[in-house]
Amino acid sequence: MKKYILIYILLLPLTIFAQNEGAGNTGLSFLKIGLNAKAVAMGDAYSSISEDATSLIYNPSTIHLGKNNVILSHNISQIDFTSSFIGTKFVFGKLGVGLGIIRAGVNNIEVRLTPGAPLEKFNSQDISINLGISYNFYENISVGIATKFLYEKIYVDEASGFGFDIGTNYKKDEFSFSFVLANLGSMDEMRNTRTKLPTLVRFGGSYKYLYKDFNFLLALEGFKVLEGGKLHIHSGFEAGYKDLAFIRVGYQTNYENKNFSTGIGLKYKDITFDYAFIPYSNSFGTGNIFSIGYNF
Repeated sequence: MKKYILIYILLLPLTIFAQNEGAGNTGLSFLKIGLNAKAVAMGDAYSSISEDATSLIYNPSTIHLGKNNVILSHNISQIDFTSSFIGTKFVFGKLGVGLGIIRAGVNNIEVRLTPGAPLEKFNSQDISINLGISYNFYENISVGIATKFLYEKIYVDEASGFGFDIGTNYKKDEFSFSFVLANLGSMDEMRNTRTKLPTLVRFGGSYKYLYKDFNFLLALEGFKVLEGGKLHIHSGFEAGYKDLAFIRVGYQTNYENKNFSTGIGLKYKDITFDYAFIPYSNSFGTGNIFSIGYNF
């Protein structure tokens, strides 16, 4: 899609994924979108079930769950927006440590002051470098914290800052419950304006059920950006066969241009491949997220 007016170009990356979530109050909207294909396919109701390296993003208190893991995800989404995540985590008994990087933005934006040939092209970009730790400190209860270095650049302007997430998880038998407060922190000024981080809260639970060769997973989560955001309900369902093949569906409430999501997953030994699809409304196109992971 062509961008013809410079001011519009400068504002686009800040609002493209606002989803009516405090669009005029907060920036760095890439911190609010899903990164993991499994999570997105399940309506992003993932904070109580994350056990891979994307725990850094969804709930740092679950980093120690599961095995050592490395994961790569790529999101090709609406209006030329893309985002990628690469991360890894290591488990040392009750302790988990993770590291991950997010890069998001729009490439080849054309600069025009008047109709005609573009004056030049540039890429807008947002980067988050995350480091997290979790600890199972009492029976079934764990806590975690993740820090993040943030950087954004729009045309010739740039800014950086720091943020952090805190989370807790209670897991017993087939039930899991979580609470996460994310994106606390601040940014430097960009062209005399300081961007506010989209501080948000996630809270919810999940339940696993096994029946012969089939396994089922149900998750429900509340999601809210604290400054100007609506309360959203994220829900997801997964059905798997012999821990090899999975189908997933999700539903989210109170968004203007999305609600339904779906996807599939394949697992071979310790390698996982996941895909998620989001049909947007109002001519916003579709979203396609791919993830590949390895447990070791």
